[in-house]
Amino acid sequence: MSEIAAALSIPVIRHALIGMLVAGSTLSLLGVVIVSLHLTAIRFTLIHVGLLGAAAGLSLGFSSTAGAFTLVLLASVLMGISGRRMSISASSVTGLFMTGSLAGAFLLLSRTGVPAMEVFGVFAGNILLMTRVDLVLVAVLGVVVVAAFVLAFREIQLVLLDSELARSLGVPVDLVTSFLFVLLGAGVAAALRLVGALLVDAIILLPGIAALRFARGLASALVLSAFFGVLACGGGFFAALYFDLPIGASAAAVSTIILALSSAVSAIQKRG
Repeated sequence: MSEIAAALSIPVIRHALIGMLVAGSTLSLLGVVIVSLHLTAIRFTLIHVGLLGAAAGLSLGFSSTAGAFTLVLLASVLMGISGRRMSISASSVTGLFMTGSLAGAFLLLSRTGVPAMEVFGVFAGNILLMTRVDLVLVAVLGVVVVAAFVLAFREIQLVLLDSELARSLGVPVDLVTSFLFVLLGAGVAAALRLVGALLVDAIILLPGIAALRFARGLASALVLSAFFGVLACGGGFFAALYFDLPIGASAAAVSTIILALSSAVSAIQKRG
């Protein structure tokens, strides 16, 4: 325990812990949206977009993470708008952006000579590189996510439950859906910075899936998702410090265990 306390006395370690806890308690709420709207493929799409953004960022003289963050956020806006205005299904939109981004990334790599390993470094992530500015940005995003669910709870609940019913009740379904796409994009972009593309699910998706095993409504799903997100991020972080493991991978392992246990408990409850 003294070793963990000593580690937490280092500013970069404290920043990483706070960033993980903030992300776990707020970005995990987006997992409920992903599952409810059947958008599980969207995170793969945005990860591929992040790859293109990383390549573009390096070719323009910026960092790979800055390029990935910017393009993921922009793509989420375009995905929401294109699906609404062009009447394209969510699966078609995600497929379009996924394939196009991957093709664009490799074409850009072949033409610019940017080292491929630097571009693919966005998949790894490194939360220990989080600065105070990064921490503030994650905190602001977390506040925006929570505020969105609080201020537009009824509208979001109706859209997730039945979009046609929501539309008949006067809910601006297209606007709400587009805004949710933007939040998802921002959440994935932030998670890229925290744990890398390959472990985005540990923060965003898995806590939401686990929460929906027990939730009786949107409110309880959000509370449980935040709880599981904090448990995964906090547990993974301290396990990484204690056993000298990679923080992102440790958080992903804990998140996986939580989902497995929740699935088992849910199955037992249904049999009983």
